[in-house]
Amino acid sequence: MIPQNIIPIHWFGDRKAYEKSAVRVVTVGLNPSDKEFRENDKMPFSTKLRFPLYQKGKPETLGLVLNDYFKPTANPYSWFKSFEYILNGMGASYYDSKEYLYRAIHTDICTPWATDPTWSKLSSQKREELYAEGHPQWLKLIADLKPDIIIASVAKEYIAKLGIIDTQTEFCRFDFTKDGKKRRRPEMVWKYEFDGIPFINGRTRNNPFGSLSKESKQVVGEKIKKWMQL
Repeated sequence: MIPQNIIPIHWFGDRKAYEKSAVRVVTVGLNPSDKEFRENDKMPFSTKLRFPLYQKGKPETLGLVLNDYFKPTANPYSWFKSFEYILNGMGASYYDSKEYLYRAIHTDICTPWATDPTWSKLSSQKREELYAEGHPQWLKLIADLKPDIIIASVAKEYIAKLGIIDTQTEFCRFDFTKDGKKRRRPEMVWKYEFDGIPFINGRTRNNPFGSLSKESKQVVGEKIKKWMQL
């Protein structure tokens, strides 16, 4: 379930830069991908792919590699581009950039561990076991991070587990695809309130807000920027 030769990823991104940011943005998924530790399922798991500076037996190097995940010399997983489009639309980024004023980091709501098989292929019992251990860690992390806004792309069952369904309101919707075709059903983006923190959630499909185009994701970010009066 949890492979050998990997590390727990409590966050992705420069935490010190995030803490200095005038607006703190946290993005949220379910758990780290196995692609953080191998390029395909025929390869062995290893920290060398994206965390080459991690040294087993030296716990101080764990925080170092998590903070360096989006540094210019790093090799972040392409999955994060979907969130980055939204972040850029609101004037934020995972990266150190003069173009964007605010800094974001990523967290995972279920567990800080990548799994084999991947999360969706685990039994419900295994997922519950990992969630029971990992989710309290996420709650503590969020309390420490004190975000101004959380942007998530998780299934509604995990929203329900947070107990915030009753705060749900429509944030924005997309009735048409990029090429102008009417969708069979609108693509909805919802707003919740989690411990007083705005919590934006969009549907995931392989990638965060996966059915939306790059341009539509940027629109989501622009709407967040306007709504927050940034």
